[in-house]
Amino acid sequence: MNANDQQDSNNPDMAERIKDEVRIYFYPKVVFLLPTLVYCFLAACYLQFVGTDALAPATQQAPEQASVEEVEEDMPVTIEASSPQITVTVIFMLVFIFNLVVIGFDFPSNRFIALIAFLFLGVAVLWILSKENPELLGGIGDFVSSFKPSANATFYWMFSILLGCLFCIMFLARSLDYWEIRPNEAVHVHGLPRHKKRYSAHHMRFEMEVNDIFEHMWPFKAGRLYIRPTNEKQQYVLDNVMNVRKVNDQANQILSALQVQVREDAEV
Repeated sequence: MNANDQQDSNNPDMAERIKDEVRIYFYPKVVFLLPTLVYCFLAACYLQFVGTDALAPATQQAPEQASVEEVEEDMPVTIEASSPQITVTVIFMLVFIFNLVVIGFDFPSNRFIALIAFLFLGVAVLWILSKENPELLGGIGDFVSSFKPSANATFYWMFSILLGCLFCIMFLARSLDYWEIRPNEAVHVHGLPRHKKRYSAHHMRFEMEVNDIFEHMWPFKAGRLYIRPTNEKQQYVLDNVMNVRKVNDQANQILSALQVQVREDAEV
């Protein structure tokens, strides 16, 4: 071994690089419901503290000359939702449907993004026009404006709590199946109790693929990662890896640093 190799081994930066490791976690598709969770929490706060959360009953007065039997009967009460509730609920439906579209379909091209954005923009414009000026759309405006979905703050609080619990369970469950990439080996940790399967880092290959443009957009930057261990026929496919580009670069950087133990020659 020459002097340069010995100098590199004594370099603190190189030693710190060798000790580094990266853990690769992958998640189920439900992680992409995060925008819905955030919106439900904001909507609950808005309706609870800013908007009108109470329902406005429209009272009806009984006729002055009413018979005894009509007075004894229960008067029907019509319930009208407040305008903030309707607006918040319509936006919630758009956000939730958009999330379901992202989860249910793959969009490998920007053309699909333009198409989906155009459809949602068309629906939003149609709803706004039908609400502000129903006469501009004629019968279509009357038909659209007749739908007034509404949900109060309690609904959004419950939705936020349930989705939040689901995200907590998902975050805890990720420790049951993940990868540890080290300079000399790759360790697959899975199961409960934990089982570890080790692979040599020599000639191990990592490949990254962005199979959905929406899933790769901020804040997820998610993608698919292929792991091909040395002398193994099986290929591991990790879907929905967050920050997949950064994780792929870190894994390749760590594997490129081969840990070598240096032993000085004994004096004769």
